[in-house]
Amino acid sequence: MTRYARQDTTRCPGFLLNSGDDTGLPRDASGPRVFPQKRIPDMVFDRSAARNILALIGGCASTAALVGAVLVCGAKAWLRDEPKLAHADVIVVLGGESGQRVIGAAELYHAGVAPRVFVSGQGDCLLIERRLVMAGVPAERIGRECVSGSTMENARMTRETLADQHVNSAILVTSWYHTGRALAVFRKVWPEVTWGAHGVFPGDTLAKSVPIYEAGSILAEYVKRAWYAVRYWA
Repeated sequence: MTRYARQDTTRCPGFLLNSGDDTGLPRDASGPRVFPQKRIPDMVFDRSAARNILALIGGCASTAALVGAVLVCGAKAWLRDEPKLAHADVIVVLGGESGQRVIGAAELYHAGVAPRVFVSGQGDCLLIERRLVMAGVPAERIGRECVSGSTMENARMTRETLADQHVNSAILVTSWYHTGRALAVFRKVWPEVTWGAHGVFPGDTLAKSVPIYEAGSILAEYVKRAWYAVRYWA
């Protein structure tokens, strides 16, 4: 015969301990179980708080996108400065873009705007010089300095290199959104010279021809302008 273990019906105050009712929940005086309240962990985020955080992030992103769009759309009015000169003593090509700047400088030279071309900037100055020759500018009409690494250094090194060559007027060739800052810097460093500017659209590589690249460059130019204003013009 199979024996079954006898159930332990021993009761402790407020608890039922027999195996038939093993919940271990306390009973009140009348008998029914009293279920304890569950405690919500302190680190659990409330859904409404999470929604508020997401809404805040979305609002900040939308505001940033709107401000960026305004800055990009207004760049031609706020960043561009291209005073024209019918004739100049030299065409100064700034490094950093070896495609459209070369074409722009070569077009000015062949149009008879200036008899000489000067290349300023480290990194691609030799490449720009070679491409100018390929574009029909005689090598003996091209000068260069391959040391400067910023717009301010471009201006200082250009003045130092051309100081004894009787330069009274010059035309800067650079990206259109860079013309305003470049002109301001060159005028500050070499105020005796009358400066003009010829802006081009970047595009020496496929990546630079994508509109989003230009938009990024425009926004970066605003930052550079602010930096130059604090460092050099304050």
